Amino acid sequence: MDSMRHDLCGVPEESHPEVVEASATAKEQTRSLLRLACSKCRSFPPAQGDKLRYCGRCGEKAYCSKRCAKADWSEHMRECEGMRRGRDIALTEHEAQGGRKQDFNQIRRDQIRDDTLSWFAKVPGLTSEMQLLAWINRGESPLIYATSPIQSAVDGREVRVEMIPRSFWDEDPRFPNIYSENLRGQLRERYGRSTFCPNKQYVRMVSMQDSEGRPARVTTTNYFDDKVVRGAEIVEALTTATKAGDLVDAFAWFETVYSSSDAHDMLQDIRHRAKLLSGCTAQQGSVPVPSRALNNEVACRIFDALNLAFDVCLIGLRGAGHLNGRQGVIHGLDSKNYERWKAQLDDGTYVSVKAINFERIRLGDYKRIFKP
Repeated sequence: MDSMRHDLCGVPEESHPEVVEASATAKEQTRSLLRLACSKCRSFPPAQGDKLRYCGRCGEKAYCSKRCAKADWSEHMRECEGMRRGRDIALTEHEAQGGRKQDFNQIRRDQIRDDTLSWFAKVPGLTSEMQLLAWINRGESPLIYATSPIQSAVDGREVRVEMIPRSFWDEDPRFPNIYSENLRGQLRERYGRSTFCPNKQYVRMVSMQDSEGRPARVTTTNYFDDKVVRGAEIVEALTTATKAGDLVDAFAWFETVYSSSDAHDMLQDIRHRAKLLSGCTAQQGSVPVPSRALNNEVACRIFDALNLAFDVCLIGLRGAGHLNGRQGVIHGLDSKNYERWKAQLDDGTYVSVKAINFERIRLGDYKRIFKP
């Protein structure tokens, strides 16, 4: 636990937008990092400057070579004419709105990039999960990679996240075969910039199939959000000991993350919970006396705000002693019993427990929670 708290130390001082688009230059850099794969073999262009070749009839299907275009024609010929008509309609609308014909293809690519980034940004908890994975491993100059085969359900259950350390992306000969030598060059360039600060920024890549079934890959440099990193640090502290200063930090965190009215309601509710749990009465504007149960509840609320899973082990149960030692995930307060929390156990069943009867456990990296 101490090592994990050490991993989370040194929170960045300022909060920044997640995607760097502060200037026209930054926008150009982001745009250049959209990579579309071949419609046939699904490979990405191997080197900087290599371009996909588009079908000469519809202008939509992209291929890495004439060989792939020829091999795909028996399938593509059935949809080519329809795709050509669709493209002509879109181009006509673009020109009718004052757009230039020569800009049309770039605008379409920008739309794919923006749609891809937007979809991943909407997956609950994914940004928090990726940021914390990058933060804890920031000493390894990681690439945080999230991939989804399709635009699946809104909760993003199909999304898989991995951390690729520099020891692999920069040195391992297998990396270009799995991804591309071009991506390796991009990462070296990004991490080699004099303006890049590993305690403030990280590099991530997201990938999914576009509307034509081709993998679309977008790489961006992102700023750490201190609210995410600080929130995880506070949860580690709350669930490790019962120090008054940790609750003070938690109260300040809620006041930073929520609007003033929502923060006021949240903190008043926590004060009410403190009285319910231990009889401790805290005046408005004050911080209650910490206890293991209260700290658990406050930590649960922080992770709920970040859409992260709060993994627990059940302890101290008497009437249901057979459940002691079982592991699960907290899914908020029990709507039928305000004194208890709902936990989904590892076998999928739900139980209702008091905050004193669970302790937080770490099961590997921080993970987003899938809410029922």
